[in-house]
Amino acid sequence: MNDVDQLSPVKQGLWFYGGVTTCHVRIVRHHTLFGTGNADDPPELATDHAVECFYIRFDKPHTPVPWLDGGAALSLREAVFLAERRLGPVVSWAD
Repeated sequence: MNDVDQLSPVKQGLWFYGGVTTCHVRIVRHHTLFGTGNADDPPELATDHAVECFYIRFDKPHTPVPWLDGGAALSLREAVFLAERRLGPVVSWAD
């Protein structure tokens, strides 16, 4: 996912870890929806697909990696919904 982390965000903002610590959230557009790579999963889940998609990336205090995976969506609207659902009731979007 390192190539995803290098992409410019199409939407970014802040969320509040534990309700008090300000952390970053960003949504990036990519051309590949990555599969699980697990042979036991159905092909539509296991394999990569060439399609426009949006990845949610966020940070948390005291984590060894700069960006954590918040999931993927096929539209920006869905990605915003998923980010807000995962990160809590208040996400303050900058764009």
